[in-house]
Amino acid sequence: MINKRIQSRFGLTLLEMMVVVAMTGLIVTATLAVYQRMRGTATRLIGSMEQSQLEDEVLQKIAEDIDRLAAPGFEATINFRNKLNNGYISARLILENSYYGNNSRKKTFERIIWQTWYSPQDDVLYLYRMHDGLNVEDKVLEKNPEDSPSAGLFIPVARGVTFFELRAQQGETILSAWTSEKLPRAVRVGISFAPLQELADGSIGVPDEDITYRTIAIDRTRMIPYQFIKRDLDLGLLDEQQQDPNDLSMDTTGMIDGDLQESETESGGDDIK
Repeated sequence: MINKRIQSRFGLTLLEMMVVVAMTGLIVTATLAVYQRMRGTATRLIGSMEQSQLEDEVLQKIAEDIDRLAAPGFEATINFRNKLNNGYISARLILENSYYGNNSRKKTFERIIWQTWYSPQDDVLYLYRMHDGLNVEDKVLEKNPEDSPSAGLFIPVARGVTFFELRAQQGETILSAWTSEKLPRAVRVGISFAPLQELADGSIGVPDEDITYRTIAIDRTRMIPYQFIKRDLDLGLLDEQQQDPNDLSMDTTGMIDGDLQESETESGGDDIK
């Protein structure tokens, strides 16, 4: 009888086993939920970092195209228009520089087009880039435009663009389109891959804080005219005892050592040791 009682103390009943299994299941469920939340947070952070990096890469490539085609020595043009494409703000940018041949006829040396295209199957915008002309992009692998396998073709650069807009900046004036043969002073490009949402004014779009902007100056080597205004300086207004303000003997309060000692004497500074 004693042995049976001792054995029963070390055993588990069916009810106790069910309680243990239920508690184990709750612990596993809670652990998996925490893991899924952490994994989701990490995925969103990684996606946000990759999205920001992709935006910077696209803007850098556009800036390089503008710097190269709008360089001095060629007759360059920049044209672009913005439009609303199935609820997405999109744009088309055309960069082109020309030269004059032996017969004084204008010929295209290089042309680059950046534009978006809406995919109804995916309900997203694709960003494309096209390059053609006499100047090849890879001068090591390509010798002439006929050897380039991508010349004149629109190559997909990015998928899932939700905002692509260009603005021309002429001083304080901002224009949403540029069709002039003259070059603007600067072009501001904005791009985003963030999802559309309802804005404060009730419209659907991408919040401004989710858009990456870059202002690209046109022809950075151009001479900027300025006018120097000569002004006469009345030397009689200067104190002969006044020292150079850049003198190292000036203390942190902006007073010269001699002036500081003089002010201390006048205010009873002799008593200060």
